[in-house]
Amino acid sequence: MNAKRLSGALVLLLLLCTVLVPAVSAHRAFVGQVMEDEVRLKAWYEGGDPMNEASVKVYAIEDGKEELYLEGLTDEDGVYSFEPKDGVTEYRVIVEQLGHRAKTKIDLEGPSSQEEAELPLYARIIAGFGYLLGLAGAGMIYSARKIEKDSRKNR
Repeated sequence: MNAKRLSGALVLLLLLCTVLVPAVSAHRAFVGQVMEDEVRLKAWYEGGDPMNEASVKVYAIEDGKEELYLEGLTDEDGVYSFEPKDGVTEYRVIVEQLGHRAKTKIDLEGPSSQEEAELPLYARIIAGFGYLLGLAGAGMIYSARKIEKDSRKNR
């Protein structure tokens, strides 16, 4: 009877976790850029879908200090353009939408670097608990089978 209650509680907990977690990082997000007279950014998801209407923050890096330069939204194609600030050659750009985040550094005098897209902290914590619950469930199944096997031998 206790095992039924425990498994019922675990199923209920799993359902609650599934229902309460918003859609986060079903796939990775990327941002790339093209430099002409202005810097043109394009943000997209792993499948190629554009990050339309995503929040964009552009930080200017001067003398190793980072300062917010511009904020805006991407268009329906995931594109955002800006003119470089006079005398500034390095920028850090963050594009966010519905828990997805992509970052890149832009060096107007050299190559840029794509940084890893990352999950928000709360989503990583929930995912960690999910992994632990999965391991605990596998351990309980193993223990229950072992106990059942031992009880059959003792009959």
